[in-house]
Amino acid sequence: MPNGKPGDSPYTDIVTHGRDIYSPEIDDLVRELDSLGAAIDVHDVLSEHEPDPNEDELAAALRELKREYEADD
Repeated sequence: MPNGKPGDSPYTDIVTHGRDIYSPEIDDLVRELDSLGAAIDVHDVLSEHEPDPNEDELAAALRELKREYEADD
């Protein structure tokens, strides 16, 4: 059962532990979306693309999520 330690989740690895998991673009998008309050949605997107994500598709999904959050401002 995940308990927030490194390796439990790509999301917490990137946001909480400051690890680089995917490409720099994806890791930066995850951190930026977290700062916008999108933690649950980002976690859902990452989960949808596991266990072997296509990074182009993952980046596109995160960019779309970012557009949605920025449109709500």
